[in-house]
Amino acid sequence: MAETNKSIVILGAAGMLGTDLAAELTAQGIAPAVFDLPAFDITDSDQVANAISGCDLVINCAAYTNVEKAESEPELAYKVNADAVGRLGNIASAQGVKVLHISTDFVFDGTLDRPYVETDDTNALSIYGKSKLEGEKLLLAANPDSCIIRIQWTYGNNGNNFIKKLVSLAQRGKPLRVVDDQVGSPTATEQVSAAICKLIKNMPTGIFHLAAAGFVSRFDMAKFIFDKLAIKADLTSCKTSDFSSAAQRPLNSRLDCSKISSLLDGPIESWQNSLEKYLKQFRE
Repeated sequence: MAETNKSIVILGAAGMLGTDLAAELTAQGIAPAVFDLPAFDITDSDQVANAISGCDLVINCAAYTNVEKAESEPELAYKVNADAVGRLGNIASAQGVKVLHISTDFVFDGTLDRPYVETDDTNALSIYGKSKLEGEKLLLAANPDSCIIRIQWTYGNNGNNFIKKLVSLAQRGKPLRVVDDQVGSPTATEQVSAAICKLIKNMPTGIFHLAAAGFVSRFDMAKFIFDKLAIKADLTSCKTSDFSSAAQRPLNSRLDCSKISSLLDGPIESWQNSLEKYLKQFRE
């Protein structure tokens, strides 16, 4: 773990990952300074400069994440996910502050027949993915020593997510159609937070993939959830193409996490174990 005197700032601290990360750091003996909307706006350069002044490390979890809405709000998506991230890199570089930035599997088009490694060609399909990819590029151009972690299919206690929506609809007896051609790794934000806390001890640079071990389709993930919760859901499978969607999504979101796993204390936990722990709250 990082030294207890290391000062850390989290931007986007009120989000699903930011909340768990702040809690994990605090539990590890580091009380981070936290910033988020409405009091803090990452697109405001002066606010960013003031927020990270004097710190050792800034972890950026702030992002425009509404994949569908981004298609009709591209300027806002790029403003938050790209332009602001590039400016953060410049400001941090000028202040001698290290940057750890959270990115996404959506930088890929999902057409490979194997898990993606960090050096694979990117080809984002959606405005959200394109804006996040541009943010990566701008950050590394401004601050080459930055660390970028691409995560996927995240879920946590704070805010809404795919799992909460599924369970809520199933408990109300709603029929559910879930795609079986999107494959990835459901990943708990607590799991991501714990990994980040291990990484920052030596603060690696470059791009890393981080997801729970193993892969599953959205449909089989839903079946796993309902089986563990003993919910008799009206569940059927379908294809991504069956849905009318403004944004294209990668079908193959599998990420090869070999690079980052070599820097962690032990093996990455499976998606099944992490998800089963998370589902306990629905039984209470």
